[in-house]
Amino acid sequence: MKKFSLILGTLGGALAGYILSNDKLRHRMSEAPNAEAMAKMLGEQLTKDGRKVAKEVKIFVESDDVQKNLKKAKAFATKKLGVAQKELEKYTKKGMKEAKKYAKKGVKEMRGMMK
Repeated sequence: MKKFSLILGTLGGALAGYILSNDKLRHRMSEAPNAEAMAKMLGEQLTKDGRKVAKEVKIFVESDDVQKNLKKAKAFATKKLGVAQKELEKYTKKGMKEAKKYAKKGVKEMRGMMK
């Protein structure tokens, strides 16, 4: 429940900041006849602004700089994955050697007990 109240508080603060920073929306909402009309105005404005933000984000993500950096990040991640894979193989081989050693030792001890 603590996380839920934190999320609600954060959303409430974000909406309050949004309303306070938008003079036109604040003026329109003050003239609304009831809370439903105010909520509808707020929803319409959020939708409109959301579309603007989505367009800007799309342009940003498709920009040459971002694409170049994504390629660099992908190359870096691929390189690091290769290094990690080699290390894992090394530790797996070492573990197999140790397991075989202890298995042979166990077989010798079992043979000794059976005699």
